Amino acid sequence: MNQTLEETLVLCDLDSLMLGPDGNLTQVMRDVLQLFAARGGRLTVFSQRTPRAARTVLGSLRLAAPALLCGGSLVYSFASGNGLPMGSFTAMGDDFLAKLPSVPGVGVALQMQDGTTRVLRMSRVLEQHLRQEWTPYLLGKAEDLRSSEVLRALLYLDNRSIPLIQMFEKALSESNAPIQIEHLGSDCLVLAPQELSMEEAFSAMCEADGIVPEQVAVMAGSMPMLDAVRLAGRSAAAADAPPELQISAGKIMLCRGAEGAAAEFLYGLVRESENAR
Repeated sequence: MNQTLEETLVLCDLDSLMLGPDGNLTQVMRDVLQLFAARGGRLTVFSQRTPRAARTVLGSLRLAAPALLCGGSLVYSFASGNGLPMGSFTAMGDDFLAKLPSVPGVGVALQMQDGTTRVLRMSRVLEQHLRQEWTPYLLGKAEDLRSSEVLRALLYLDNRSIPLIQMFEKALSESNAPIQIEHLGSDCLVLAPQELSMEEAFSAMCEADGIVPEQVAVMAGSMPMLDAVRLAGRSAAAADAPPELQISAGKIMLCRGAEGAAAEFLYGLVRESENAR
């Protein structure tokens, strides 16, 4: 990659790489981000969070391009306050929401196309996630919502010994429902429209920024970013990233995700740009 720092857009894994144990940007991350921006660096983020939750942890940090939020199902511009949804559950019909499991200890949250979170059923683990991620939410009923307005459904399990997740996953597979299933940790199952594609979200981000994929540098720490790593002109993975991610990435950082892998990557880009002058 021979383009300058100003010509490169860095897409960084917000949840896995930029935040400390308290859920805030670490001080070293803030310092490196300030240096990176001062040298003309351009940054945006990938996150499982909604726009309001992401903005809460980003604080005053300005992004140079639309962010890939809600797991890449929403390409969101903080500058304009507008989001481009990458899919919906329209094909499932509105009765799909009513079919989501109603079992004690299983929380159900919906990420909506307007960037909000609707909680259909609360659980202990869901409440913990909402609090830890500073996610604002509204309580809702399935009959009051339309499937066409839903980006993703997230199921949170209080007791991991409950076989509900496996049972529900098996039922969806057997019914040939146009849904893709993703595990976010051992206590969360994500249901998303089958047509949802990181490639489309990545392309939409590039188009909005007026760049080509080769101008994107991806710093990844979690499996949902695997396709982005493969699409980008340059990529790196944290030292403790999943093996599949490390194999696909162009570089493996010395630091683990929680130890500053993102800061290491951004500082490396700054040093490269200074040495090229």
